Amino acid sequence: MKFLTQNAGGNSRLKAVLLFVMHQIIGTWGIAASAYFFAGLWFDLLGLLGRPYSMRPLHWILTETPFFPIQIALGLYSGWYLGRRLKHRSMIFVWLVPGLILGYAVVSFPALTLNLPSFLVSSGDPLSHYFGWGCQPKNRCLDQLLVTMPFYTATAYSIGAWVAQKMPKRRLEMT
Repeated sequence: MKFLTQNAGGNSRLKAVLLFVMHQIIGTWGIAASAYFFAGLWFDLLGLLGRPYSMRPLHWILTETPFFPIQIALGLYSGWYLGRRLKHRSMIFVWLVPGLILGYAVVSFPALTLNLPSFLVSSGDPLSHYFGWGCQPKNRCLDQLLVTMPFYTATAYSIGAWVAQKMPKRRLEMT
């Protein structure tokens, strides 16, 4: 068990693995849950101000658009913010696991459509299915939510962390 406890620099390998797993969870499903929470909070705030609203636009923007703009923006910001504070190198590699899963899903497309009846999958094209309008939650197809969205959020999180690590600590002030 010595290989789990120390590496050449004396740092704990187990700690490094746990940090990566923590960032993996934050960068994928943590971002998705936070996006829904903050968007729901915003709609609740509008309700408190007496403005009538429907939750339909919230569900549409969070789950039914194939490009997940709220999750990507929140992933970029969270990666940048945590990257500036924590400076964990593993944050940059969070996109790898969801990327491998997405790559496998696209390559083995017909077998991985979650056993959906053919009439629910509107396109036989894996690119449309995972990146376009071919798979919609309203049609009981959750592949984009379970495979594509975690890849997008993890990639945005990694990019945000990478930008944070490349930025200088303080901006030079003009005098």
